[in-house]
Amino acid sequence: MMTKAEAIRGFFTSFGIPAYEENSVFSMNKPPEFPYLTYQYVNDIFGSEPVSVTFSVWDRSESITWIEDKTEEISAEIGRGGKIIPCDNGGIWIKRGTPFAQLMGDDTDDRVRRMVINTYFEFLTEF
Repeated sequence: MMTKAEAIRGFFTSFGIPAYEENSVFSMNKPPEFPYLTYQYVNDIFGSEPVSVTFSVWDRSESITWIEDKTEEISAEIGRGGKIIPCDNGGIWIKRGTPFAQLMGDDTDDRVRRMVINTYFEFLTEF
């Protein structure tokens, strides 16, 4: 059985692009190549309130088409009722946040596209 950290990493790496815990990007010698995803690592237990988790899909392009398509892929994977990923003799229920996604730019490069995606993680684990 996967740990919570392994399950969360597995979820974010399942979208066909490199995924990095957002704090690890700052310690890299050079920024990752586009496209990529950054996510927050969170941890909690059963009985706690759902935890708000944002993650970002990054691309560098003239167009927003690719990043919109990737966002739709992620949306479909989570679905309307959410997605439960198994771990630690339980699971993490990933649900859509509001707004689900918001397109952002970058002040230093007008070709950088960032889609910020809002979710809630509800931990269904004992520890």
